[in-house]
Amino acid sequence: MDLIYLNGLELKCTIGVWDWEQAIQQTLHADVQVGTNTSLPAKTDDLADAVDYHKMTVRLQEVAKAQNYALLETLAEKIADCVLTEFATDYVKIKLDKGAAVKGVRHVGVIIERKSAHR
Repeated sequence: MDLIYLNGLELKCTIGVWDWEQAIQQTLHADVQVGTNTSLPAKTDDLADAVDYHKMTVRLQEVAKAQNYALLETLAEKIADCVLTEFATDYVKIKLDKGAAVKGVRHVGVIIERKSAHR
C-alpha cells in the first residue's frame, strides 16, 4: 500500500463542549495519511487515475464546516468516512490537533485509523 499525505491541513470549524466554544470558529490542524495503490497513476501520469489531494483538501474543509461538533472524535470519524467513501481509498489515518485547548498542554488532539470495509 502506498501513502498520500496532507500535513498541517487547516480546518476551520465550530467545535467544543463548552458554550463559548460553540459560539466561535476555531482552527484545527490535521495530518491525514491515505492508503491507496499509486501504480496506475504512476504509469499513466493522469490525475484522473489518482487520488486528487486538492479536491480532498477542499472536501475535508467542507466537512469541518458542515456542522457544529462537540468532540474531535466525531469530526475525525466524519473525515475518515469522507476519505474512505468519496475518494475510494483503502485506509486513512487522521490526526486532529486542537492546539493548547487544555491549560498546561501545548497540543491536544486525537488520532484515528480506519480501513475500508469494501476493499
